Amino acid sequence: MKEREILAKNPRCYRQSKGMLQKDLAVKVGLTSDTICKIETGKQNNIGMKYLVSISRELVVELFQLFMENPESLTIKFVVSDQNLRSFKRLLDGVVKRLDNKISLQILKS
Repeated sequence: MKEREILAKNPRCYRQSKGMLQKDLAVKVGLTSDTICKIETGKQNNIGMKYLVSISRELVVELFQLFMENPESLTIKFVVSDQNLRSFKRLLDGVVKRLDNKISLQILKS
């Protein structure tokens, strides 16, 4: 997927998941509804960093998530000692289950 397609898809998905209209987001970040529409369709060429930061803040996501091909699937790596490995794994397995397996878990021994 091209970068512009990714940057079009992600803000739209996050905005829709929050039940927010394009015009609502536009007002909050200081853009026009037309510009938000262009961003979400991949037709907006130069999006300033100031506006990308504002969009991510209003959508309550990290800025890097706007650029990820699959932002809902993150890999988190932890390094733990042998002594704490079992306890840590049980704790994180519970977290993964609560997140409906939307993250993968890899534990590396130190």
